[in-house]
Amino acid sequence: MTLFRREWGRGAPVIALHPLGLDSSGFAGLASALAARGLRTVALDLPGFGRTPALAAPPTARALAEPVLEVARELDEPPVVLGISLGGRVALEAALLEPALFRSLIAIAPALPWVRFRALLGGAHYIGPELADWLPLERGWPVLRWLAGLLESMPVLRDDEIARAGARLVYYLSCPATRASFLATTRELALDPAFGDDGLWTRLPGLALPSTFVWGERDLLISKRYAHHVARALPGAQQLLLPCVGHWLNGAHHRCLAAAVVGSVREPDAASAGGAELARLGAAHLATHGCVAAGPGASLPCPEAEAAS
Repeated sequence: MTLFRREWGRGAPVIALHPLGLDSSGFAGLASALAARGLRTVALDLPGFGRTPALAAPPTARALAEPVLEVARELDEPPVVLGISLGGRVALEAALLEPALFRSLIAIAPALPWVRFRALLGGAHYIGPELADWLPLERGWPVLRWLAGLLESMPVLRDDEIARAGARLVYYLSCPATRASFLATTRELALDPAFGDDGLWTRLPGLALPSTFVWGERDLLISKRYAHHVARALPGAQQLLLPCVGHWLNGAHHRCLAAAVVGSVREPDAASAGGAELARLGAAHLATHGCVAAGPGASLPCPEAEAAS
């Protein structure tokens, strides 16, 4: 399958994978920060979203990762693979399947399988693409498009491209095919096995790639508590907690996330080197906003975030 892509910048490649329901357009802002550091962003529309058609098979993490591997093989040099939420899970899967194709991994609030309370996910079997027909949102697409435009124009979203892409989700879901892909992918994420031969947590200790995991203190969708499970599975991985960052809506703090990512990409061996380069690049930028990058066990104040709360 050929994935639709958007590219920004020149230099060493970074493959960027979007959250559930969004598309590659959300990486325009992050790509600008990467381009300033001499890096080329190759942002992909995952199957079923944006301008890439859906898969014929269920959109499991492995199925979504396969075409990403094809893109990595086509590049002139091994890329960094970066993903947010769903994209983070797909990036992890691609790195587990063929680590030799990549230079390093950055997973931002990845959608990881639940470790506890998995019995609560049994109802996910009933979530399927056929439910898309029960929500005929296409009948109201002009209103939804207007609403998406209104949300995008809000000052708090104006410079945050990922949040603006999130605002467009209300319009994207007026497309029946996108709606079906959203439901089918949601089901596969919920049923993603945690343990066993195919389980992520069983396979994760075998990840042979410099890796960085980024978590947001204000993220209400993906808990920072996953950091402790990641630390047990991958004790050598770099982990960052950004106290001012949420899942999508970050306002001025989208620059804090960009600084952390840029620092990680510029120093792919940060996990073994103690993250010195990330601290040097990231902390200087984050300090502008009163933010500090910290390890997952820390809790540091952010004056700007506190003032907004």
